[in-house]
Amino acid sequence: MTDVWHEPARDLPVIGRPDVLVVGAGSAGIAAAIAAGRRGADVMLVERYGFVGGLATFGLINLLLTLDDGCGAQVVAGLCQEFVDRLDARGDARFPSLDEWGSLDPAAVEHWRRWGLIWGAPPDVVRYSVAFDPESFCDVTFDLVRDAGVRLRMHSWCAHAYVRDNRIDAVVLESKKGREVVQPTIVIDATGDGDVIVAAGAPADAVSIPPWLWFRMGGIDEPPPGTFRTTAPGRVLVPFGPLDRRVDATDPDDLTAAELECRDRARIEVARLRESNHGAWLDDVAKLIGITESRRLVGDYVLEKSDGDRRFDDAIARTGHWTKREVVYDIPYRCLTTSTVSNLLASGRCISTSRYVHQATKEIPAAMATGEAAGAAATHALDAGGNARAVDVERVRRDLSAAGAIV
Repeated sequence: MTDVWHEPARDLPVIGRPDVLVVGAGSAGIAAAIAAGRRGADVMLVERYGFVGGLATFGLINLLLTLDDGCGAQVVAGLCQEFVDRLDARGDARFPSLDEWGSLDPAAVEHWRRWGLIWGAPPDVVRYSVAFDPESFCDVTFDLVRDAGVRLRMHSWCAHAYVRDNRIDAVVLESKKGREVVQPTIVIDATGDGDVIVAAGAPADAVSIPPWLWFRMGGIDEPPPGTFRTTAPGRVLVPFGPLDRRVDATDPDDLTAAELECRDRARIEVARLRESNHGAWLDDVAKLIGITESRRLVGDYVLEKSDGDRRFDDAIARTGHWTKREVVYDIPYRCLTTSTVSNLLASGRCISTSRYVHQATKEIPAAMATGEAAGAAATHALDAGGNARAVDVERVRRDLSAAGAIV
């Protein structure tokens, strides 16, 4: 029998009653908060770490795979495209020109392969994918979050969510200040691991996967096989992994062991690269282990493999597949909602899909698209008393389209 200890009841300070609470400041949460803030909502964005961007920044997975369908047509735009434009204006993004999208030219394919933008089974094709600098991504995020009037609260963890009458009444945050409460009208789970979903008692699937641990090396002008160019001359990105075992990303002990194993294995690879590239050095190692799947909402609709290229009347985002051509998934609004909690929206990699479709929807462009959709929908839900399932989805679609998103 497991030992237990009873925690005494106590009163917790309420530190905010925002219209919209976004939990998790990865790529999906950033997009959700900006989208809601730009539409006039009072938004609070909570992040457990002291940085934003998640795997896109401090996970060093600084590749947007992909914004197209593999045949030359863009399918993700909106805030994701705005980030690309801002990164490009800073000189911190690299991507193929429009006339290269869909090209089978071997020279073009090889050029962009060296940037980490060519994946999947043959025939290899140039995609509209983007390599970017992660620190620049953070700077763009901070600028846009501030401009949207979003209250950013880092170093705070979602400890629990209390549900009353089928809606989240309070989200408990844990930080160095202790336990505090936020009472939002609507909540967006952008944690990646579905932390709010599970805490609120909504149904979810969970899986274990082999993790990655990417790192960057300096003093290497020409990327060796298996490494990628970066926007900084003389620096290469090493997509190390995956680990040769599965990890439960919701188990801190298993995560800790995986962190140590990945680090030990990466050190061996660093030593190998230094031997063959004299004068090279380890630049930095990802501060986030590469977990790309853990929990997923089982929502009002589960997007399946058979839904590829199917049009949905309630689609609020679209995405291609980073390793497959000629398949596009409409993402129905119902993949973000659940009948069990009326004021909860999912975004990013924890939306309601099958494991197969998750391989497309987990990627950063798709996560930003569903985050932006969740943020926009949340503001519409405010007119429905915070009921996310009562919004006029067609109005949300028109709203997103007017803002440049592709639905």
